[in-house]
Amino acid sequence: MNRSDLVGTILVAVVCALSGGGAYGSGSILTTKHNLSSSGPGEIKSATEGEVCIFCHSSHNTTREGPLWNHETTNPARFTTYDRTTMSSRAEQPNGATKLCLSCHDGTIAVGAIRGLSRPVPMRNVGGEGEIPASRPSHIGTDLTGTHPVSVKYQEASALADDHLRWPPFDPEKKVGTDAAGYVQCTSCHDPHDDSRSAKYPFWKKATFDEVCAVCHTY
Repeated sequence: MNRSDLVGTILVAVVCALSGGGAYGSGSILTTKHNLSSSGPGEIKSATEGEVCIFCHSSHNTTREGPLWNHETTNPARFTTYDRTTMSSRAEQPNGATKLCLSCHDGTIAVGAIRGLSRPVPMRNVGGEGEIPASRPSHIGTDLTGTHPVSVKYQEASALADDHLRWPPFDPEKKVGTDAAGYVQCTSCHDPHDDSRSAKYPFWKKATFDEVCAVCHTY
């Protein structure tokens, strides 16, 4: 391994470690279904690629859409967003971390679609174009009207206008909450690198449903 390759490997490992739960420690991504390498424990995984982080991150040829982001991203204009008359805020087209998550989970882009490759990394148990099949629970699709609203700005005025919302959101452990821009995203409740906290809810940031919901919702 030459010096530049070594530096790149270290950078990617650091990104994985800082992005949640540690890359190779307790709560390791290695033991989750987001380990898409050939050694991953899930049914959807690479038939040939042994590297773990490369499906989302790289030290080169990245975009500014996420930390050293390396996966092809979805087109946000294709989504039907959550909308209820009882909401004081409106969900936007997927942005931030939600857009990145949906780049696999919307079922329109190959799981192995890594930037800079002429064709996606071959994967097992995927659709004809390498995407997550609609029959799988991990396929969210492009209709987001049946999910918790995401890419929605959580603001003081809108929160105080709703008797069931808490302002400000409060989590003493600082695991659950909005992103840096104040948006509720997939990563507000889920940690893509750690699936060790809840046996019931995938990649859940706390042990129970109530613990996560109570950060923003009152009862």
